[in-house]
Amino acid sequence: MNLSLEGLDYKQKIRYLELAYLFVIAVVVPLCMGPQIFDKFSHGISYIVLNISQLPAIIFFYRVYLEKILFKGKPLVSILSFPLFILAYEINCRLSYFFFINVPLMPQTYIDKLKLGNPGSLSELTQNVGYTCLVFLTGFALVMTKRLLAKQEEVHELQYDKLKLELDHLKSQLQPHFFFNTLNNLYTLSIQQSDKAPKMIASLSAIMRYVLYESKEEKVSLNREIQFMHNYFELERIRHTDPDQIEFIVQGNPDGKQIEPLLFLPLIENCFKHALQRDVSGNPVKIVLAIDDHELVFQTSNKILEQEKAPVYGGIGLSNIKKRLKLLYGERQQLNLELESGHFIATISLQI
Repeated sequence: MNLSLEGLDYKQKIRYLELAYLFVIAVVVPLCMGPQIFDKFSHGISYIVLNISQLPAIIFFYRVYLEKILFKGKPLVSILSFPLFILAYEINCRLSYFFFINVPLMPQTYIDKLKLGNPGSLSELTQNVGYTCLVFLTGFALVMTKRLLAKQEEVHELQYDKLKLELDHLKSQLQPHFFFNTLNNLYTLSIQQSDKAPKMIASLSAIMRYVLYESKEEKVSLNREIQFMHNYFELERIRHTDPDQIEFIVQGNPDGKQIEPLLFLPLIENCFKHALQRDVSGNPVKIVLAIDDHELVFQTSNKILEQEKAPVYGGIGLSNIKKRLKLLYGERQQLNLELESGHFIATISLQI
């Protein structure tokens, strides 16, 4: 069985930490000390039961004295109240002794062993004060660890906020870039008085609704993102004389999958920019989205004309998608850009 704290949130970590601490104080420590006091292991269980009865005082000690007073920057109050907390713990300990001795909740042999502790004697008081100091030191370590986890959580929240701001900034760069290209296309059709202009406006309206509203979400359904790409390709088909040059294939089942909106748009735009911007016949664009249970692969392929230079790998669109992929997926992503037989192929692999 693999125990890992990586998947736990801050509150869960604190809860497990406190449970572990209380288990050690109430069970492990008396279990180790029992053989030094009792001649039989079974009799040591009475010592465990006795220590379990101290848990309310221990919890009150580290949650009130340590967390609310000592670590709140109240030195004078801490010094004055410390003897009171020790006294409260000792009183609780004596009451627990007398309770278990006089109330027949346990076997008589256990009660007889508890009586050997002489809870009313001064020597036993000295022994309990030593144990109280142990509780104080371990409680101090517990609170320090909790504060360390709290600081770690603050750092994680700051990193998350920074990440979200970066992603929002990248999105804000992406959307104007998209609309600028589309409106340029629409302007060209309107100058030509093309019959395609009204249909293009309708398609653009549907795309704008998605980009301006739904893309504000951190994630959208993969089905919805695929529908957006279909609309985008229909928009591009309107611009060109040969709509069959655009091929979009979806392999696998996208149901139940989610993805960051507009994640693949820079590759799509880059693909059309270098393949179809001059409406050259015989220069198709092929886009494939392959999905399985654990991985998503998105690939664009377009021919590079001889008179054209290969796409600049460090362009704004490609730079944008590299940053987003790194921020969102870390090491669970891979972006490959390559030239093969006169075709520029861009492939994104995501571990989902």
